[in-house]
Amino acid sequence: MKARIVIGIVILVLIVATGLTISAWRMRPELGVVYPAPGQENVPSTSPIRLVFSRPMRSDSVIERLKVEPLVDGSFTWDQNTLVFVPQSLWPEGEEIRLQMEAGARAENWLAFPMGGLTWTFTTSESYLAYLWPSDGPAELYALNPVTGDIQQLTHGLGVLEYSVSTDGTRIYYSASNAQGGSDLYQLDRMQAAALGVEYQPEKLHDCGLAQCRSPAVSYDGKYLAYEYLESAGEGGLNPAQIWTLRLPSLAVSAVGEATHETVQPAWASSGWLAYYDRTSSNYEMINPQTQARLEFPNQTGQPGSWSSDGLVYLAPEISYQPSAANTETATSHLLRYNLQSKAVVDLSPADAVEDVEGTYSPDGGWITFARKYLDERRWSLGRQIWVMSSGGSDPHAITDAPDYNHYDLAWSLDSLKIAYVRFNQAKLSDPPELWMMNADGSEPIELVVGGYSPVWIP
Repeated sequence: MKARIVIGIVILVLIVATGLTISAWRMRPELGVVYPAPGQENVPSTSPIRLVFSRPMRSDSVIERLKVEPLVDGSFTWDQNTLVFVPQSLWPEGEEIRLQMEAGARAENWLAFPMGGLTWTFTTSESYLAYLWPSDGPAELYALNPVTGDIQQLTHGLGVLEYSVSTDGTRIYYSASNAQGGSDLYQLDRMQAAALGVEYQPEKLHDCGLAQCRSPAVSYDGKYLAYEYLESAGEGGLNPAQIWTLRLPSLAVSAVGEATHETVQPAWASSGWLAYYDRTSSNYEMINPQTQARLEFPNQTGQPGSWSSDGLVYLAPEISYQPSAANTETATSHLLRYNLQSKAVVDLSPADAVEDVEGTYSPDGGWITFARKYLDERRWSLGRQIWVMSSGGSDPHAITDAPDYNHYDLAWSLDSLKIAYVRFNQAKLSDPPELWMMNADGSEPIELVVGGYSPVWIP
């Protein structure tokens, strides 16, 4: 009798153990969706890695087993069952990236068996330089490979006015003229546009009718598209511009700032802040759509500014007046640094007769490029030259020397090694603008496109 009881207990234990084993096997974690997909090519060099698991995972067991070659610094975050790795710097361009999930990653449930090993690769794309062409007629959007010289035409027959590129380079948002005399907002999928050519139809995000929707600017997280809205005043006239935002992807529209104020030049920071200029109050206004926090900095000039790479400093020119001979005053333009945390305003231009504009931070945060023109008689020139200085304002030095040419539309490459720019011959006003590129130290300048303008680097 006792033997039967013992045998029954053993059988029961075996059944329970077998059931637990089967249950644990069924609950083993699996890696489902992977982005970039295994074998995917032309992945933007800014792309994050997303791994979607079948069930909640033990964070440390996953992160310590994920191996990436070549190694790039970055940060990990979890969104439920999804692990996201955001690279701090760019992936090497045009190279194969190898990922390996070593065996042993475990689910949060202690019963589940650990996951086995997996290996996959993807290949990054080379950076392209987007621009508009031609300068003397309805423009279209193009993308140029500076290494090979290959050019892709991204829009066809629309008359593009301005554009903005998403952080990962996959989408381009632009304003284009419509048949009613206004301009509408569009979204372009860059990969589809390159693959389909003239057959590709971009998505119209907002039909503005008789109004002008201009200067689109997409936020770093891709959730908002800010733009200037100029309502029709009848008989071809327009009311003063106001900044509006389009929520993506819901396309909900809302106004920003005071309804009776003229507001222009939206610019997003990586920290989530939106800057714009209020012409009515003569202030740069900053707003955080997530927290509704607001800041303002007085400025009489109101020219476009730019954000630092960390999104905590805004750089913009300001006019000031200096005494000169014969009891007159000379208007100078200095670059001012507005700090969102300390609220401090610092002049980065020397106390000299200069006209400094278009200050732009390099993506690595170490340098500022800007356009300068001396105003004194001895050093005066027709055009502004390109200068570079440290992000703190030290070591300012010129990297172009073409006095008849005005240099503008300054754009750092994503690796902070090159600068694209447009130059225009002030001595021959009938000549078209020219799109150029050079190294950050001014060496190896090369002309890219005659009649090209508005360059933006895209990964």
